[in-house]
Amino acid sequence: MSVIETRNLNYTYSPGTPFRRDAIKDISIKIDNGDFIGIIGHTGSGKSTLVQHLNGLLRPASGQVFLNGKDIWEHPKKIREVRFQVGLVFQYPEHQLFEETSYKDIAFGPSNMGLDADEIDARVRRAAKFVGLREELLQKSPFELSGGEKRRVAIAGVMAMQPQVLILDEPTAGLDPKGRDTILGQIKEYQQENGSTVIVVSHSMEDIARCAKKVLVMNRGRIEMFDQTPAVFSRADELGAIGLSVPAVTRIFMILRARGYDVGDNVYTVEQARDRLLPLLKKGGDA
Repeated sequence: MSVIETRNLNYTYSPGTPFRRDAIKDISIKIDNGDFIGIIGHTGSGKSTLVQHLNGLLRPASGQVFLNGKDIWEHPKKIREVRFQVGLVFQYPEHQLFEETSYKDIAFGPSNMGLDADEIDARVRRAAKFVGLREELLQKSPFELSGGEKRRVAIAGVMAMQPQVLILDEPTAGLDPKGRDTILGQIKEYQQENGSTVIVVSHSMEDIARCAKKVLVMNRGRIEMFDQTPAVFSRADELGAIGLSVPAVTRIFMILRARGYDVGDNVYTVEQARDRLLPLLKKGGDA
């Protein structure tokens, strides 16, 4: 069953002015419960505009957004309830931290849901554990933490609301490779343990290849592709034509195949590359 569906979604910035820009055009998609979706596209392709519609931060100029089969704008006064069910972590979310302690920042969302103190405490500690925040950091000011730790606090704040759908807009932006790996691993663990639907927006083909089961490609406000990850990254020429690329390791394997090496296809991560190459290296000789 689709947890989120959009029908003929359109949105325009600055309508009726010389600065008018059609950000998304006629977007119709279905996202199933438990999916892990990656959204890619060049800057200005409409990725962030699209995900801000999914929890009602933006209201469509035309078209509809459905959550569990119900139009989220059918009762505008209840849109806040939608945002508890569809949690959105913005790019550089650490810039939005404001409480005295990390604990209070993580607890902010659950507190606004009207939960009792014991439930809030349980959710805060569970979310902190998911993102790898040590107990002693919870009582520290978030502004005393490192950049990566701040990012974890911000993500934990949305996870603590236990949304049915978790959306993360460029969750690894600005992090070093180790920090990126850590954040992605924690998001995957969260999705697997909770069975939640997760949507990740990223410029990094490598990040999307590592975690997403399906990939949605945006181009000039429209959907260019929406398919299983291997099917999308197998269309390297088409991705290149719209200014995107496949993961670097995929390009390497494409070159190896072109030179006659029997390395197979559908390789998108370093781990997959290792598993393909080691048996060939052990054979030696012509391999």
